[in-house]
Amino acid sequence: MTTRRELFPLVAGAAAVAPMAAAAKGPPRASEPELRRVSYRSERMGAERDYFVYLPRGFRQQKSWPVILFLHGDGERGDAKADLDYVLCHGPLYEAWIQRRDLPFVIISPQLPMFGQADDPFFKQRTRSMIPQRAESPPPRPDENTARLDQPLQGAAPADPFENGADADTEGWQAIEPELVAMIDQTVARFRGDARRVHVTGLSRGGFGTWHFAARYPEKVAALVPVVGYGHPDLAEPIAKAKLPLWQFAGGRDPAVPVRQMYSLPNRLEALGHPQVRFTVHADLGHFTWVRVYGGQDVYTWMLSHAKT
Repeated sequence: MTTRRELFPLVAGAAAVAPMAAAAKGPPRASEPELRRVSYRSERMGAERDYFVYLPRGFRQQKSWPVILFLHGDGERGDAKADLDYVLCHGPLYEAWIQRRDLPFVIISPQLPMFGQADDPFFKQRTRSMIPQRAESPPPRPDENTARLDQPLQGAAPADPFENGADADTEGWQAIEPELVAMIDQTVARFRGDARRVHVTGLSRGGFGTWHFAARYPEKVAALVPVVGYGHPDLAEPIAKAKLPLWQFAGGRDPAVPVRQMYSLPNRLEALGHPQVRFTVHADLGHFTWVRVYGGQDVYTWMLSHAKT
């Protein structure tokens, strides 16, 4: 895989290349997609870390682009250096880069640190063979039926009580939220991102992080899409006040994040008068519901329909 590495802050004057290219005869050819690797200093970890920025086809021919901040799940944690490629396994970046889909977004894809999970047996068995490779042509799509489970449909049961507060997760995405804000700001400034169209989405642990980020930084978010990750009802007020458009997804057969736990925050939002709560349950799927969600087109079309006023 060929990627380009950028350093934080980026080299001044890079934008000056564009006018020279426009002087060539004939209509400009749409630039090919690029995957940039951006380095920054993590205050939380006290070390240099990297994250991916995907630039879509035709990036150089358009002045501004909608942005997706994608937050992966627990299984893709790492050191954001040698481990960074694990974030290619799922989500919008997988669709755009590995599957070669023309998604018209600049995509920011950071990596969550290991924190206290480095000794988890899963990570000791994880190998780089799990990382999908970008082929010359789009590979076959994964079979969405692999997300199915044999257990019965769970239906809509009352939500479980939340024993801990909204900030209880000290090893999740909220631990590096200031760094995520800096990534958004730098992407808007350096990669033609549109600050009015920054969408946040994530799966599983990243779904939890999506809710939390939107509640803490509603001024940054045009829309949020948490997938198989619930939010604490204490997060509702700032999201409702900002009237942030949201589309939550759950799997009806999900044993890891049961659908019954997903209702507390949407119900609280509606009680506060939030007009744009959208909740889809894929009743036939389990935890890997994101395969269908990100593999479809509806969610991207929906994101493109929203911008901050």
